[in-house]
Amino acid sequence: MRKPLLLALALIALPSLAFDQAQVMQPAALADVRSVHIVPVAVELPAAARRGDRRGDAPRPVAVRDAEAKAAELTAALRRGFAKDFTVVDAPGPGVLVIETTLTRLEASRPTMADYHREPGLGFESVYAGGAAVDVRMTRDGSDIAVLKDRYVGSFSDGSPRIGVWQDTDRAFSQWSRQLPVWVAQPETASR
Repeated sequence: MRKPLLLALALIALPSLAFDQAQVMQPAALADVRSVHIVPVAVELPAAARRGDRRGDAPRPVAVRDAEAKAAELTAALRRGFAKDFTVVDAPGPGVLVIETTLTRLEASRPTMADYHREPGLGFESVYAGGAAVDVRMTRDGSDIAVLKDRYVGSFSDGSPRIGVWQDTDRAFSQWSRQLPVWVAQPETASR
């Protein structure tokens, strides 16, 4: 009974473990963050697999308008997440932590219009393990503070039915909007 409790406490105390990669250049700059500026999320997706390419690791196509919409959703989610414990400002300024996020991968849980365009005979009941990946760069007063990278991929074994087209991606956005503010608020763990 004692070991699971200790493990749970360790996981709560180490939010830096929440990201695949975390590089902190100036941990002291995270110590007194009160205000953040969330830059609109950028999109830099890899080229999609060509029609007929059946490699499992090649990304599926994502329409530009879908990518832009998902970037706007992630921007809004991050602003809501940071607004709980920080002052979210509209522009960078002295002492303001600037959060620059780039979507580097988007994977739908169900077929998108881009999928149907690539494979016209695709069934609407198709289901995928969707997800997303991000690179997050933090700066303050023009200096690089930290860089985080993370990728979330849904799992068919999680028992969750894939109803929404972007369900796993939305789950990733929700997770990042909760974890990133906690990570910034605990700079002592960020420096490890």
